[in-house]
Amino acid sequence: MKKIFLLLGIVTTLFFASCDPSDFLDQPVQGQEELDDFFSTAEKAEAFINGIYRKVNGESWWQVNFQRQINEMATDDNWAGNTAQPRPDITGIAQYNVFAGSRYFNFLWESHYIGITRANISLDRIPGIESIEEDKKTQYIGEARFIRAFFYFDLVRNFGGVPIVTSYEEILDPSINDKVRASVEEVYAVIEQDLEVAINNLPRKSEYAADDLGRATKGAAQALLAKVYLYQEKWAQAQAMAKTVMDSGEYALEADFADLYRIGNAHGIESIFAIEFINNPTFQDIGGQFSITNGSRGDRGWGWGSPTSDLENVFLSEGDNIRLRSTIIKHGEPVFGDPAVTEFDGKPSENKSGRTNRKYYTPVGERPEPYQRGQIPGQYIHIRLADVILFHAEAAYFNGDATSARNSLKLVRDRVGLSTNMSLSGDALRDAIWRERRLEMALEQHRLYDLRRQKINGVPRIALILGPNGSFVKYNTEESTDPFETTNLLESQDSGALFDPDIHMLWPVPPREIQLSRGNITQNPGY
Repeated sequence: MKKIFLLLGIVTTLFFASCDPSDFLDQPVQGQEELDDFFSTAEKAEAFINGIYRKVNGESWWQVNFQRQINEMATDDNWAGNTAQPRPDITGIAQYNVFAGSRYFNFLWESHYIGITRANISLDRIPGIESIEEDKKTQYIGEARFIRAFFYFDLVRNFGGVPIVTSYEEILDPSINDKVRASVEEVYAVIEQDLEVAINNLPRKSEYAADDLGRATKGAAQALLAKVYLYQEKWAQAQAMAKTVMDSGEYALEADFADLYRIGNAHGIESIFAIEFINNPTFQDIGGQFSITNGSRGDRGWGWGSPTSDLENVFLSEGDNIRLRSTIIKHGEPVFGDPAVTEFDGKPSENKSGRTNRKYYTPVGERPEPYQRGQIPGQYIHIRLADVILFHAEAAYFNGDATSARNSLKLVRDRVGLSTNMSLSGDALRDAIWRERRLEMALEQHRLYDLRRQKINGVPRIALILGPNGSFVKYNTEESTDPFETTNLLESQDSGALFDPDIHMLWPVPPREIQLSRGNITQNPGY
């Protein structure tokens, strides 16, 4: 009889697959003997570790990646976008008319805890495998620790304090449903501890064989730890750790910004941690999704997540054409880097802004057939060097080191031919760093978290941008003359007006988890 594991009310059948589609192990864990078999050889142990990576982006597009896409819609960078299909389950989140029981919150929570469970099993079992060489054993432990930290970081950013489970034995304990939410500080302490172990255990990127690129590295763990410090406002630690990555010699900025999302460049010189997608029609969901889900409805896409004119205006005000053309595609204009499209069909009658995300766009000549969700080659870059350089700039600024902050700001701007005012100081320097993050990282699904954590006089920036008096809402309702956004009113022009900082700084804990925990897991305020 198939054994299932109960984790915080999540009934999960655990499946494990290696990075090679031919090695799929589509087998449920069936008790102690079967679990022992998963770790009976070095090869099987590696396949189990590879199965943890499957949860970084979810094993199906809707498990994790679509929630990330919806998060982007809930900012000033994106509209929900698709005005042809009424989907209150999506637009409700994007416009802060949030239904706590949304399946997308549940998918994110459940998928991440399945990944945590896989990591915990690995950490319990791998030390005792005699057939694995010690250096490999050390590496696998580092990988499991890194990915577990990655999952907990995603959970704490979305939900706040969450239950902490760090042992496979805890999952088997009948009292698992008595687990309560840990504090945010306690979750961050676990994340930091995991990353410190990962840093000591993992190889550098340059030490991996080509076939292993994409696995967690020392640099990835250091970069994620710098980010974790930044989110906690541990400015000195964030500055120092980011500088360690910058000075490691392992990474460099791509000479051409357009190469960042070029197909086949998932693990390029700037990439620190990325998931590469491939096309193989024999298997489902091993390719990318965003070219379809983000794509224009006039270009075989679904039209979700249309970039805003407000975002485009920031590029225009900076004279930043290099990044603009590689970030936003606009109706009626040529697609940069795709000679096959001289007049893009952004279908503004069905796409709120008539704009599409260029970073996840697949040029016509590189599209597989069938061109469908789950079969698109490309990459999802979770951490890259420019991101870390801007961590360093921001942390240095708040750490009182304006010179280092300006120097790092200049590094990023130099790549795209923009000058930097090296006399910037005070609020002007802070604002320049934040504006640079918006330009450099636009549409890579960082914006919501940045706006929640960044503060002006103690007030989160998101509360100044969204809400009934927010600058983004006022721009759209009182100032904008954009010909697409102001004429397609099937998505309300005051999107974001319902934002309430007393509620929406976090997403709701899935009610299903609260119910199955018998109320031991509590809900976030306001939901």
